[in-house]
Amino acid sequence: MPQAIPLSPTTRPIRVSRRRRIKPTILIAEDSADSREMMQLLLGLKGYSVIMAADGCEAVEIALATRPDLILLDLELPRLDGLSVARDLRRHSKFRKVPIFILSGHDPMEHKQSAIDAGCTDYLVKPIDFEKLDELLNAQVPL
Repeated sequence: MPQAIPLSPTTRPIRVSRRRRIKPTILIAEDSADSREMMQLLLGLKGYSVIMAADGCEAVEIALATRPDLILLDLELPRLDGLSVARDLRRHSKFRKVPIFILSGHDPMEHKQSAIDAGCTDYLVKPIDFEKLDELLNAQVPL
């Protein structure tokens, strides 16, 4: 057993946390650069790590490479729409329990069931109510 080194009266012990807190990672797939940047700023200020994709194919690639803790998908993404992205990701076992939310300005009465059928956790209406989003994030991926 190693011996303790005596400290001088002026030396204070350093507390080292053995548990390193890792920020939850959120993938935002949104074709509007302004919307992506706004979401990245707001979520980053809250303490989340944010990664972004500009289209559906990029979203799938990034998700498979990084395995985010939560995914926010625009419904109408270029190259591969949000519902197709959700279906593709749900085929992989590592994404079976990752919350996936569709973001859309379309009427939820027309599209919400399609989102649920594609494997999405829920459907959020744009413009995003950030108080509601904050509640959702606290429930799904708390800091």
